[in-house]
Amino acid sequence: MNLQNFIHRKSVLKTHQIVKLLDFIISEAFQSYSKRKISSSTEFQKSIQVCVLGAHTSLGRATSFLLKQNPLISVLKVQGEPSVKNLAIDLNQIDTKCHVQGFDGIINVSKALRKLKEETSVVDRVMAEGKRVYDLAKECTIYAPRSIIIVSAPPVSVLTPLVEGVFKGTNWYHPGRIIGSAAIAQIKANTLMGRDQDLDPKICNVPIIGGPDIDLAVPLFSRASPIDIIDRSARRLLARFRGVKEINFPEIISRPNYVENYDMSEAFALNNMITTIGLGICGDEKAYYCAYVRANLVNACRHLVTTVQFSRGGIVHNFGLPQLTKLELKMFEKATLDIGKREQMAQEFLEIAESGKPTVPPFKLKDLEIKKMLQQKVVRA
Repeated sequence: MNLQNFIHRKSVLKTHQIVKLLDFIISEAFQSYSKRKISSSTEFQKSIQVCVLGAHTSLGRATSFLLKQNPLISVLKVQGEPSVKNLAIDLNQIDTKCHVQGFDGIINVSKALRKLKEETSVVDRVMAEGKRVYDLAKECTIYAPRSIIIVSAPPVSVLTPLVEGVFKGTNWYHPGRIIGSAAIAQIKANTLMGRDQDLDPKICNVPIIGGPDIDLAVPLFSRASPIDIIDRSARRLLARFRGVKEINFPEIISRPNYVENYDMSEAFALNNMITTIGLGICGDEKAYYCAYVRANLVNACRHLVTTVQFSRGGIVHNFGLPQLTKLELKMFEKATLDIGKREQMAQEFLEIAESGKPTVPPFKLKDLEIKKMLQQKVVRA
């Protein structure tokens, strides 16, 4: 579809949307050669090394396959169960410059990484993944203390503060190097907008705020590019993004314990995020991406998803929060309260893990009490 047909299609765009789209196209045309320029200065490197922890899983294998083809990566290290050595041999057959090395380790990984059902509660997911992530974070503080750590195991809103807590106990803590992945929320919002507006999703960019998990993320369609959406279309897209029926939205703004298990799309999203971070490390001044990071922007929580800029040392700039519509503000306020509760869960789990005692965390005990109460039957005399 060329530009002329696009502008004169039946669903005519508003004047300000057309102007914004034309500005975007002109801007991209003039900056196409400089937008992704990698510095030739000795101050910046020209490739990066990446390690995938848990590479034997379906998500880990898919992510490793995409990273092997990434021209920014010179060495890819895959870690997991003994099968990762075969994965490394297999990937090394692909004729790209990236060299893959396989390492097996961490006991009982397969038990912790059991497939989570869609209705699995946040508490159960933390109990399934928390100890593994804690152990891996401990190893990272010893062998890779200055690396940029991307947390992508669900729920990211709990496990990112957990990893941060582990690093705080060392001399290597840097808030700009511990990042929670909101990549799956980013590409989902971009795709929804592109399909709805008859645009190529690749050129769409919908800023994300709130939390990194789908039930906490707030896509800002009113701030999207190349066109913004602020009418009923935005409400429809927000409902689809959260997995809620449009007829029930915004009275119901999210489904309880909603989680999506789409390994291929998440692997693609992680590859995009790693590419952006790699470009920042290599000197690109426009390495922007939405990530879950430490941010003192609101009182309700200490971490938020915002648009940040990456450079050699990690995050160098946080763009903060833009102006929101009434609906976006309502969703954001709810998300910040839930993020605060999940940060508390991370703190409680960290205290138990650091003590070394086989104690059940307080949030798990509370969850068991709630489940027990719900199972009780009402007896009428």
